[in-house]
Amino acid sequence: MKHLLLLLLLLPASLMANGKKTPPASISFHMQGDPVEAPKFARKVKTLAGEYYFRKVPEVSTKDIVAFSPFPADDNLTYGIVFKINKQATRRLQAATTMNRGKLLLALVNGQALGVVRIDKPVSDGILVIWSGVKLDEIRLYDQVAPRIGEDEKKWKKRLKEERKKR
Repeated sequence: MKHLLLLLLLLPASLMANGKKTPPASISFHMQGDPVEAPKFARKVKTLAGEYYFRKVPEVSTKDIVAFSPFPADDNLTYGIVFKINKQATRRLQAATTMNRGKLLLALVNGQALGVVRIDKPVSDGILVIWSGVKLDEIRLYDQVAPRIGEDEKKWKKRLKEERKKR
């Protein structure tokens, strides 16, 4: 009887998780937090700018991305990416960057700290940039998440289908 009760309790959680598809690649942007928020709401992250606390809950995540465009980074080894985000995320980001001028914004790519920028003005255009450190394999994964900036969604889906056939 105990096992049946446990199974019934776990069943709704498994059904909810079953309906969601995990994206092939993840991207998230996190606002600088405060040490007093740790460990519940913030965590320490080592960046090129030093060790800082960043909020665990992202301002923008993979689900907010509507398009992207990679470009060769200045290091000639990796790529940078420009991300276009949806209207709701643009409003959230504008509010967050307005309230947090002078703080840092961290980009996490597949869980790895990749870039950090200091907020000098509100971001209101819905564009976020990672300047370097993105590998070609990660760009291929992002191709499965969103179309390239300026690419028609139908053409993007057709391109994905053709690439899958080649593999």
